[in-house]
Amino acid sequence: MSSSKKIAIETFNLTQNFDELTAVNNVSFRIYEGEIVGILGPNGAGKTTTIRLITGLFQLENTSKVEIYSKDFTSNSKEAKRNFGIVPEVSNAYSDFTVWQNLKFSGSIYGISQTELKKRIMTLLERFELMNKIHSKTKSLSKGLKQRLNLCLALLHEPPILILDEPTSGLDPSSAKIVRDQILEFKREGKTILITTHNMQEAQQVCDRIFIMNQGKIIADESPDNLRKKFKPTSTLLFTIEGKLSLEQKTELESRFNLIEEQKDRFSIISNNPLEDISNLNDFSKQHEIKISTFRLTETSLEEVFIHLIENDVKSYRGDDV
Repeated sequence: MSSSKKIAIETFNLTQNFDELTAVNNVSFRIYEGEIVGILGPNGAGKTTTIRLITGLFQLENTSKVEIYSKDFTSNSKEAKRNFGIVPEVSNAYSDFTVWQNLKFSGSIYGISQTELKKRIMTLLERFELMNKIHSKTKSLSKGLKQRLNLCLALLHEPPILILDEPTSGLDPSSAKIVRDQILEFKREGKTILITTHNMQEAQQVCDRIFIMNQGKIIADESPDNLRKKFKPTSTLLFTIEGKLSLEQKTELESRFNLIEEQKDRFSIISNNPLEDISNLNDFSKQHEIKISTFRLTETSLEEVFIHLIENDVKSYRGDDV
């Protein structure tokens, strides 16, 4: 990310201890205005604790510092908090309030005028397809509808930064898609978004940059594509042929590609340079007049990279060879 971009969130030596446990261990990072940054990590990695430190739910320890738009959070906490729209993992809406009552009450806390508040509520209800639930009590809503209400509550005061903690966890595919589409729409509107998620596909779809956390530390900070290329760059070429190869042809094929496997009528090649290997395979098929009937290239998934990094980090922590 270009340094000419305005810094929305910056942390310095972020640390949180709980008795003998260090939940967040000396974490420093920058998030630029207009970015979508995802925090990924196994349970207990420190993701939610990091969010709580950034948003002031936990008091910062002496060595830690958070700046929001280059202003110190601790000395400007009230102003800093107004920059945030927070969607926690557990809904913060009042279960016995209706959708309308929740939004009206939340808007009154921010001191929004009644005329402006009504306008904003109606716009958000339309945006998140909640108009037909306006008089429904929150406790009667499905999890997907509750999450849409949570997003409305977070957006009501029009904050420039959104903090989303597992926003699609437990949602049905339709509701999850609505939330993901809205996250991308928030980015188009110029908002800065920090999101924690266990969903690798979701992170790959929406995030500009990903922090992978483990044991309280950030062990990777890259774009999804760079993560795949940098930490586990292999791809797999899958293909089938018409007819059968002779023993000599199989031997030549194995000599051309070091990591090749045959399973029934299908071959797979583990490749560090797929373009070169595809060209090599094409040359082989032309030379021997062999027709390739099906072909597919699969890239390393973000989930594979995640597992690779976590496993290596655990080995490093134990002092094993990696």
